[in-house]
Amino acid sequence: MKAQRPGDILLVEPNEAFRGGIRQTLEQRGHTVVLCDGAAQARWHLERTVFDVVLCAQKLPDGDGRTLCNFIKTNPDLYRVSVALLVDSLLGLEDIAGQSVESTFGAGRKDVLASPDDLFPRSMSVQEMMLRLQGLLRFRRYQDEIHHSITTLMSIAEGVEEQDKRARGHCNRLAIMSVELGAVLGCDEWQLTALERAGYLHDIGKVSIPGAIFDKTQPLSPREMEIIKDHCVFGERLCTSVAALKPVLPIIRHHHERADGTGYPDGLRGDEIPVLAQIFSVADVYDSLRTWRPYRQPMSEGQAIDVMRQEVARGFWNRFVFDAFVKSVLPGLNDRLDTVHVLWP
Repeated sequence: MKAQRPGDILLVEPNEAFRGGIRQTLEQRGHTVVLCDGAAQARWHLERTVFDVVLCAQKLPDGDGRTLCNFIKTNPDLYRVSVALLVDSLLGLEDIAGQSVESTFGAGRKDVLASPDDLFPRSMSVQEMMLRLQGLLRFRRYQDEIHHSITTLMSIAEGVEEQDKRARGHCNRLAIMSVELGAVLGCDEWQLTALERAGYLHDIGKVSIPGAIFDKTQPLSPREMEIIKDHCVFGERLCTSVAALKPVLPIIRHHHERADGTGYPDGLRGDEIPVLAQIFSVADVYDSLRTWRPYRQPMSEGQAIDVMRQEVARGFWNRFVFDAFVKSVLPGLNDRLDTVHVLWP
């Protein structure tokens, strides 16, 4: 089994004696440690060096440790960094992530600080600190493994999109539309993340479909239709091994179900269809109607909505979700998609 490296640590601590003691302890255990005494220095190092863990004092001479934590946790370039806050006492800090700071975006608005991954009381023993630090490092490595697995699957999905020329831009558009629709319908952060990931991964199972089927202008044979329908099940199977994608699996499997039970692969009806799949399917159908197919030209916005309205009346789609899409997502959608260069051709 390959040995794990100890891990690189940024220690942000203004107290020189305390800082030196922690550094000595960490280096004795094989860690590479970079020292700084304030937030500005910490940001400078974070922009230039990849760290596994940041140990940060709660009180800094040029800022607040919680604000630095917020900077790290909300910066996509620092997704792999775990943060532990060194605090004088845990008393009264149980809800530290819920404390707010004044936003620069408008008077009276407050933003919630992101939560550190752990709180380290200064009074804890060296042994306890090392144990908890090892836990953070294991968590960080697990996050790396998840990121690598998802990145690999995304690459496969991109290959599928390139194979199906009519689908170019489809995944990006679906990620945008389904997240916007989910937000309107009150989805939480985890559900929105699932919808976004589904945008890119929902058709990954099409990697098993021969390219000739994508370009066929004649009606598909019964066997070819079965191959097409199998992509939902195969896609779910491809993503099952990644634990972080568990909330995405029902969307991948069920995004072609219909409320009247005529969809596939399981013929689910109404509320049997997972809520996120119902949300996703409305965005998916709209995009499909707006996209060129070998057997028809792309529809305009008005034509696509008319078709979907008829299908809602026939019981295909959730009327509440469809109405929310038309009312809250459709206005200005073309401009938003054009901004990120994924507008329909």
